[in-house]
This record gives sequence, structure tokens and C-alpha cells, in this order.
Amino acid sequence: MALGDIFGQLGELEKMVIEVYSDGDYSQGHFLKKFQVLYNPASYYKDYKMELDTQTPVNAADRPLQFKYTGGKDMKIDLLLDATGASYSGSSDLQQSLIDDAQRPSVEPVVQQFLEDCFTKNPEAHRPNYIKLIWGPMIFQGVLTAIKVNYSLFATNGNPLRAKLDCTFTSHTSLLQQAEEAQQNSPDLTHYRIVEAATTLPLMTYKIYNSADYYLEIAKSNKLNNFRKLKQGSRLKFPPIKKTK
Repeated sequence: MALGDIFGQLGELEKMVIEVYSDGDYSQGHFLKKFQVLYNPASYYKDYKMELDTQTPVNAADRPLQFKYTGGKDMKIDLLLDATGASYSGSSDLQQSLIDDAQRPSVEPVVQQFLEDCFTKNPEAHRPNYIKLIWGPMIFQGVLTAIKVNYSLFATNGNPLRAKLDCTFTSHTSLLQQAEEAQQNSPDLTHYRIVEAATTLPLMTYKIYNSADYYLEIAKSNKLNNFRKLKQGSRLKFPPIKKTK
């Protein structure tokens, strides 16, 4: 594996990006902000769920498990905040917030800002914001449903200098996207797809229309200046196309 596969442009380590949206359709019209994490997580894991009906009939020897639906999934990940700057490299809005007050460093203002953006109720929408996590090929959409803040280093004045955020994100898929995915093989409907890593427009076109011949029409429909360089995490529209070939 080449170094370019591990590090981003100019030798910078690719950081996990957190995007915040006011609505669960994750459209640009509802985009609020995005920021990079200070340190990439050492690990993360996804917890997949399945809902079963476990009700046992009267006088039955055993309970038959009836499938109800495939539930969402949880992603659990730890994020580190450090106001000392001892081992940090790179650039981040979070890091800048930590060093702006160099005389009285503390992670607490950044913790509170993270909670406000990602966890507490949006006063206009009356519910928490929606979150998109992007790191390499991993894209996760959902809501931050649980968080535990562990402070582990303190200044002489008592200010916390380091905090670990134990975060649990629960996946969310809008009803519109669910309907699209349920009929994803039909070329007669309009589809929306999120661009994933290592994908191409011809490949995405082929999966929907069973032909890659229409990728230029899709590029024109989405007003793409360069269809060879798709932006990871962006949303593309695949309208019905009258096939002539």
C-alpha cells in the first residue's frame, strides 16, 4: 500500500469528519456545519439489530421466533479532546477553539459546543440534529443517542485539560430514502444515492439502469463539472431515463 493511500494530500493524515444537519434527509439545504476530530479513533464498532416476535403460544414446547424487521444499527466510538496540544498535529476548528484561550486552557467549552451541535435539542426543530460521520470509506448517518464524558487531566486551577467522549450513534434513514432503496432496481423511478469511496459515476449508473451508457446524462442532470472526481458523501440524483439503446 502506498503512502498516498494512508495520508491525504500534502502528507496530511486524513481525519474523521463530522457533518451536522437540521433534517434527516441530509441535504445541503439542511447542512449546518462540519468539523474534523482532533484525533482519529483507535477503533469503532457497529452493533446490528434484528427485531423478532418472541411471544410464546399457550402450551407450546418452545417459542417460535417470528421475524418482524431488521432494525437500525449503533456505532460506538471514542473521541479525544486535549487542550494541552502535546501530541496534536494538523488543523481543526475544534483544536482552534481549544487554543484560542491560551491563558486559561480548558476542554469544557469545546465539550459544551459539541453537545450543543450534536446532542441537545435543536430549539427550532424541537429535536436533536442529525449527524453524518465520514472517515475513508466509512459513512454513517444517524443521531447521537448517548454520550459519556470522562475528564482525566486537570490544570492547577482545576480546569479540565483532557476529555474522552464515549459516543453512541444510532443510524437513521429517511422514509424517502427507504422507499428509494426498496425499489432500487427500478429504472422508471427517481433515485438518490450517496457517493461512497472508490465508486464511479458509470458504476453507479450501471447499478440503477443496468447500463453505464447513461452516465453523461446523469452528470448533466446533477450539474457535475467533473464526473471523474465525485465528492465522497455527496448526494446524486438518478432520474427516469427513456432508454434508446
